[in-house]
Amino acid sequence: MVIRSIHLHNVRNHQESDLSFVPDVNILTGGNGSGKTSILEALSLCAMARSFVPVSDQALIRHNEDSCTANVTAEKDLGVPYSVGVTVRHGVRKRITTSTQTSCSPRDIIGAMPIVVLSPDHKSITFGAPAERRSFIDAVMAQSSRRVTELLFEHRRLFKHRNAVLSAMAEGRASEQDLDVWTEQFIIVGAEIVQRRAQFLRDVTPRIRESYSSVSGGMEDIDVRYQPDVMDHAADADVHSAEAVAAAYRTIARTLRSREIARQSTMFGPQKDDVALFINGGLVRVTASQGQHKSLLVALKIAESQILQEYSNERPVVLLDDVFSELDADRCRRVLDHVIAMNMQCFVTTTDGHQVRSVLDSVERQHGRSVSIQMSTVVSGRITATERSSAKEAA
Repeated sequence: MVIRSIHLHNVRNHQESDLSFVPDVNILTGGNGSGKTSILEALSLCAMARSFVPVSDQALIRHNEDSCTANVTAEKDLGVPYSVGVTVRHGVRKRITTSTQTSCSPRDIIGAMPIVVLSPDHKSITFGAPAERRSFIDAVMAQSSRRVTELLFEHRRLFKHRNAVLSAMAEGRASEQDLDVWTEQFIIVGAEIVQRRAQFLRDVTPRIRESYSSVSGGMEDIDVRYQPDVMDHAADADVHSAEAVAAAYRTIARTLRSREIARQSTMFGPQKDDVALFINGGLVRVTASQGQHKSLLVALKIAESQILQEYSNERPVVLLDDVFSELDADRCRRVLDHVIAMNMQCFVTTTDGHQVRSVLDSVERQHGRSVSIQMSTVVSGRITATERSSAKEAA
């Protein structure tokens, strides 16, 4: 996938901005608050129907405006043109259109333009709570599989409705039969999510280990262990079988029913799972050093880009938001080396374009070729760009 251009209307501090991009490395430079990250947020909005920054959709709307719009034109790896536009309004559902559909839901566009994002906020994947790691794994799976996207959206819907029924039962407004209907649907969908997560992690863990070895120099052992909630209640449940997980969930649901009604909340299911990360046998979020956290995060993102390309048969677009302020030059070089080696388009935001160019120069020398670099200064919603480009050449 190559993104050719983007138009932003009232996105953050961009009143009207039009940008054209090169197929290789695009460097967006400017001072803090100049709108660099907003460009990447708009790309994420068109790829994932949401910003990669944990904010509401409405937070993207320019101050004192009613709506914002991002429009992307791109080209798939087989040469097929692709375009997508997303409009966010206060109090109204997002309006999404593509080159093939005039009215889409968020689930319709996820995976069509695969992206990999690395930003300072993503350190919560290794440092943070289970929800952060679930979200990371689910996002990769969703971009890789339309079925997973459907399951995750359906799980969210069923979880909300089941909790509403539990609240109604506590107030005497719903019956046991009402809860049974929603519980069975919730169990069937949840069991398939668990089975797919277990299979996905079994398949990709070797990739993560390999990526971490290349980033860290092979001095440490990494492990990824799926810890589904169902195993806390039924230790012998086979998580690679949706039927076995569903059977265990049914027993759990019966056991927890009275407590769930009292709490008016669902107390089991895939929304309670964790994906534990280990280095040399120690739990990463407890024992890892700052350097190990950073290396593991880079490794996870490198593995993610490989997985997306393999599963979707489309090169993902890589968004690096202010990572040069977080990572040392060697880790940044490894990320860019991987991106260039896989011929993926990359966007880098930075306040120091010269630092990025120096790292890129070392990567170019290693590959015996040069890459295109677009230097853009972002000021008050205007984009001024200078481009240094040269054809890719064999060493």
